[in-house]
Amino acid sequence: MSAPYTRTIPRLFEDSVQKFSQKIMMWEKKEGPYKGTTYREIQESVHQCAAGLIGLGLEKGDRIGLISEGRNDWVIAELGILYAGGINVPLSVKLEERSDLKFRLAHSGCRMVIVSGNQAHKVMKMRVDLPELEKIILLDPQGQLAEDEIGFPELLGRGNEYLRRHRSDFERRWQSIQENDAATISYTSGTTADPKGVTLTHRNYTANVKQCSDHLPQPDWYCSLIIIPWDHSFGHTGGIYLLTSIGASMASIQSAKTALETLRNIPTNIKEIKPTFLLSVPALAKNFKKNIEKGISEKGKLVWNLFQKGLEIAYAHYGDGYNGGKDVGKPKHPLYTLCEALIFRKIRASFGGRLDYFIGGAAHLDIELQRFFHAIGLPMYQGYG
Repeated sequence: MSAPYTRTIPRLFEDSVQKFSQKIMMWEKKEGPYKGTTYREIQESVHQCAAGLIGLGLEKGDRIGLISEGRNDWVIAELGILYAGGINVPLSVKLEERSDLKFRLAHSGCRMVIVSGNQAHKVMKMRVDLPELEKIILLDPQGQLAEDEIGFPELLGRGNEYLRRHRSDFERRWQSIQENDAATISYTSGTTADPKGVTLTHRNYTANVKQCSDHLPQPDWYCSLIIIPWDHSFGHTGGIYLLTSIGASMASIQSAKTALETLRNIPTNIKEIKPTFLLSVPALAKNFKKNIEKGISEKGKLVWNLFQKGLEIAYAHYGDGYNGGKDVGKPKHPLYTLCEALIFRKIRASFGGRLDYFIGGAAHLDIELQRFFHAIGLPMYQGYG
């Protein structure tokens, strides 16, 4: 199913809600198993978030920082900002140095910041140095809040009341957004100089979503566990908005107290969600490959040699890797068939058993990685970022 060519992100989302209202849009795991939230339920929260922000005085073109691990509220917050006519400044949870975070919030002129419980301490340490920062919105509020703080649940409650009284004003606000209005400001790493704020418009996103969908059609029953940073434009486009546009679903990694603990949840979460495709970055793909090879080598020399022979046959069959998108069928060699039955199939099962392919992005994807994953039946296509 190709994505409709809608010109703004709110219109893209509204179109999808109209078509897929009762389908699961987002899967989230806090305690117990994953729980799904429908497109209609997410829409209700998005409208409340946007209305709450308008009620706080957000004007069109205002910037709001967003610092959080991937979760339902991440998407609700960004869409809420965009519906209100604001510009989201998504920031990496990996920013640890006070100067790094302070520079981005000050440089972009954020009036407000939305922050998760695990990241809140970073903002609290620098709030006095950010005179333009008027309000801190806490996704996970605890205890007594300061005058310039508000909990996200309270924001949604205020938004619900605003909608009850001023629904027509809210509708006019989001419908006034134009395709060339700025949607996000994404910052470069800043490894060689001060970070650069890259402004992307609504049309930048919606046009790329359309191109992605046309190039690699996906059915609306697809589901992906988004394991790359949600603040990155690649995760935005190839993950959140591509999936939203086709009525598919997305899942977040179960969050833990530390980034390392969260990463350790990925293998378990993959088996629970059984994704149909995964977005990856080269470093993560290399780690997957390393773990696969480690697991095979631990099974003994006989299994390892069969694995290597299966790869060798597949490499010869599929070619240099640049033609991985062509359907040339699987190798017919008996040793490959044996390797497929005893090894490759089990590797795919460890990724949930439904994985059709990876999309690699955010950095150059080594052709050897593409050859390896294509050989074991999990093609890795070059994305962008």
